Amino acid sequence: MFSIFFSNDSTFWFNDSNGHRIAGNKKYIDCTDYSHPDDYEFIYFPNQTYTVHAKVEGSFKRQKIRGPFNENTCFSIHGTVDKWGFDQNSC
Repeated sequence: MFSIFFSNDSTFWFNDSNGHRIAGNKKYIDCTDYSHPDDYEFIYFPNQTYTVHAKVEGSFKRQKIRGPFNENTCFSIHGTVDKWGFDQNSC
């Protein structure tokens, strides 16, 4: 589950333990529609070890990678194009 508080476009994807993409895509999504703390994006895939990747369009900061995980968890992305964070949170 993603909680998104952001004013720019972002992209998220998930890789398995072998580095293969198992969910998400390379398209940026408009995060300006996610303005309330209860706005979530649900992404489902088979139970397995995975890492989560996030990138903000227009940012000079490198992509952020979290994991590995092997259970359901939640994440939030927040900030501005020049100063953004990507954190794991309790659901």
